Amino acid sequence: MQINASRTVAASPAKLFGLVSNAVEWPLILRTVESAELLTEGALGVGSRLRERRLLLGAEVTLESEVIEFAHPHRFRLVVESSDRSFDRDFIIDALNVGSRLTLAIRPGSRASTGRVLLDIVSPVLQIQLSDELEMDIADFAAALRA
Repeated sequence: MQINASRTVAASPAKLFGLVSNAVEWPLILRTVESAELLTEGALGVGSRLRERRLLLGAEVTLESEVIEFAHPHRFRLVVESSDRSFDRDFIIDALNVGSRLTLAIRPGSRASTGRVLLDIVSPVLQIQLSDELEMDIADFAAALRA
């Protein structure tokens, strides 16, 4: 299952990538993120680890993720894995004649068979809630670009 949301913004792919990939600044931009910290040394890139406290599905959660793709200025992808579940978040930027298109995608999954069955059962509700959260994040990124 994949849930995504897209929006066209009046910014170059490089500027947009700089905003969305600067995860430690997300608490200043995204109303769903309370805190974010880089857990690894050096600049953010493939292999970097991030811890964030955010609202997810209406609850405050702490997530630890790893950057699995950092392709400036087109793609920034994180994966969250725990013992029984996983999901990845994808930030995809496409250049347009006037600005860029930002697509946020999330792919929830489960490693356990019971988790996969439960995911199938709650999938319709999960899709609506996650889609709303992605739309909110996109709106916040777009507002930050206009500011």
